[in-house]
Amino acid sequence: MFDHFRLVMAGPSAPQGVTEIAELLEEQARQACADCGLGKAEIYCGGGLVTLFLTERDAWEAVIVGADAYQLYPGFVSADGSQITWPNIWVADNYNLNTFTTALKDAIEQAARSDH
Repeated sequence: MFDHFRLVMAGPSAPQGVTEIAELLEEQARQACADCGLGKAEIYCGGGLVTLFLTERDAWEAVIVGADAYQLYPGFVSADGSQITWPNIWVADNYNLNTFTTALKDAIEQAARSDH
């Protein structure tokens, strides 16, 4: 699902700036959502952040720390759907590229299963 992103990021001409990495991730996440049937997913990028509203109940925020350092936060949607709380408390080591893309792939696939 994120093979192209992994290949680009592991290659010799991989973007190094967090904004450029986020833009590439946004493009790949849009394609992954389309491939999984999440046609209504909303994905935004700004600076080193990519915000993913996969469904009305599934929200995630990817933080690009560097070319091989990422964080992935869930958003907690209120019962009435009117508010999202982002915990943004990262207490683990940053994810490397493979761990991050696997976690994001799993989140998208789980959202797709729950949306159908």
